[in-house]
Amino acid sequence: MPLANVLSVDIRQGHRRRYVALCHELAESAKTTHDPLQWTTYETRIGRTNRIHFVIGAADFTEMDKLGTPEEMFGRVLGENRALEWMDEVESYVENQRQEISVDRPDLSYVPSATDRTSPLALVTVVQARPGQQESCEELIRRIAEAIPKVNDSAQIMTYQTVIGDLSRYWTVRPLELLADLDKQLPPSQLLNEAFGAAEGGLIFRSGLEAISIVDRNIVDYRPELSNAG
Repeated sequence: MPLANVLSVDIRQGHRRRYVALCHELAESAKTTHDPLQWTTYETRIGRTNRIHFVIGAADFTEMDKLGTPEEMFGRVLGENRALEWMDEVESYVENQRQEISVDRPDLSYVPSATDRTSPLALVTVVQARPGQQESCEELIRRIAEAIPKVNDSAQIMTYQTVIGDLSRYWTVRPLELLADLDKQLPPSQLLNEAFGAAEGGLIFRSGLEAISIVDRNIVDYRPELSNAG
């Protein structure tokens, strides 16, 4: 049951550069000390800007427990005194933050060629199902994943479901090499129509949308210099 522990931070206006510098300090110290707690960092390019996401992956909760907390890692890589100063300054630049743990849903995904390489960009779509409508919401995501190979679309889609946090939330990730890759990928409604026909595709899309209360799409950049990804 692969898990993703995601911390999303909204930075106070006017403090992004200093916040990023502090994240860079932490990442460099973690790399230098070869700390076992690894993470990848993403910054929103298009959408809710001034937002940075930190993602820690684990095979299961047992492994997550063994990795320990980020606060413990701060002390290991920065030293106890610097870690306290660092945390106080970082917290002063945070406007809002949200942490949740999600589980990988390969049954709602289409990833024909798995790779350890992290793409430089990604299209991230977060959807929230209406109460009692999670099955219909999942069906929409599932059929989109099924449609991609049917029409030889270039997209890949990785889907995750929140298990600690808002249980009605799902998020999908489409890896991108360039923003221009989106020109080669059909939007969901057209993708479903071409894969299943206009009548069935339209019904799938409309039924899925009726089951969803919130849809939020963003383009994020992978920030390797702010990550400790091994």
